[in-house]
Amino acid sequence: METSRTPRRPGGLRIVTEPGLPATIVEHADRRIRQVLDENEADFRGFTVTEEAALHASPQGDLEAGWAGRAEDETDAVIFVTELPRAQGRDVLTVELDHDRRAAVICAPALGLFPGHALVRCVEQVLRRLSGGHGDDSGTAGGHWRSAGDGTTEYLVAAGPLSRLRLVVGMIRGNRPWRMIPTLTGMTAAAAATASFGVFYSSIWSMANALSPWRLGLITLLSVALASIWLIVNNRLWEGPGAMPRWRRRLYNTATVGTVGFSAVVLYVGLFVATLVAAVVVIESQYMAQQLGHPVGIRDYAYLAWLATSMGMVAGGLGSSADSYDDVLRATYGYRERMRRRRVDAAERREEGEARDS
Repeated sequence: METSRTPRRPGGLRIVTEPGLPATIVEHADRRIRQVLDENEADFRGFTVTEEAALHASPQGDLEAGWAGRAEDETDAVIFVTELPRAQGRDVLTVELDHDRRAAVICAPALGLFPGHALVRCVEQVLRRLSGGHGDDSGTAGGHWRSAGDGTTEYLVAAGPLSRLRLVVGMIRGNRPWRMIPTLTGMTAAAAATASFGVFYSSIWSMANALSPWRLGLITLLSVALASIWLIVNNRLWEGPGAMPRWRRRLYNTATVGTVGFSAVVLYVGLFVATLVAAVVVIESQYMAQQLGHPVGIRDYAYLAWLATSMGMVAGGLGSSADSYDDVLRATYGYRERMRRRRVDAAERREEGEARDS
C-alpha cells in the first residue's frame, strides 16, 4: 500500500497507558517490548500510566489523546494503550496508526483473554510500518491492515464474530471480575446465612433428595441469573440509551453481564464447597439416613449443598443491596469512562483558570 509519506525508522518509543488492564499487560510484557525495540534499533523512552486522558468518539481524535507530551526526538513514536473498545462498523479496531504524528492507539480488550503476546506483536508491527516495512497485509489477533484513504492513517482491523467475541472477553477481563467478589460482602453474608438453613433443617434434606440432577441444575441457573440481574438492576450497571453510541452501549452491557455473571458463578462455587463441608461436618450420616429413610453417601450431602447454595444465591442477591455502590460500579466500563472524562474536564478547567490568572 503506497502513501505520500516518507518512512523514518523510529529512534525511540514512549508508551502511555490508562490504568487497569492496559497498564498491567504493558508491565508484564515490558521485557519482551524492550527486546523488540532492541531488534528495531529503537530506544525505550519510558512507560507512563495516566488517568487524565479521555479518548474521543472518533478514532482520529483518539490519536490526539495518545500524543501526550513532546517527544525527545522528531523520529520518536508514541503508543497509547487504551481499555476502551474501538470499532469501525461491525469490525473491531485493534490498532490505529497515524504516520504523520508517529503515534498509535492499541485497544487492549481487542487482544483477547491473554493479551501479552499480541501486544508485543502490535508494537513490533507499528515500529515496522513506521519504518516503511509492510510485508504481507496480515496482522495480529486475526486482523489485517487497512488504509483510511488519507495516505497517513492505517487501521489494524479484525472482522467477524470471533473478533467481536475476543473483544468482549477482553473487556470482561479488563473489568477484573475477581476484584468484585470481595466487595460483595452483603451478598456473601446473606447467601451464607440462607444456605446454612439447609444444613440444619431436615425438610430441605428431603427436598434435595427428591430432586433430580437436571432440576437442581435448572434451579442453579435460575438462582445465578436472578442474583446477577439483581446486582445489575440494584446498582444501576445497565447503560441506557442516549449516554453513548449504540454499538458501544451494547458492548458495555454485554461486558457487564459477563462480569457480573462470572462473579456470581465464582461465588456460587465457593458457597457450594463451604456448604458441603459444613454439611459433612455437622450432619451425622446415621441421623441423616434415619430422616431420609435410606443409607446416605456423599451424593446426598452434595445434593443438599447444591439446593442450599441455590437458595442462598437468591437471598444473596437481595443482600447485595447493602454492598458499596461505588465498589460495584468500578467493575464496569461505563462508570470508569465517565470518571475519566470528569477528571479530564476538571483538569482542563484548572488549566483555563490558571491561564486567566496569569
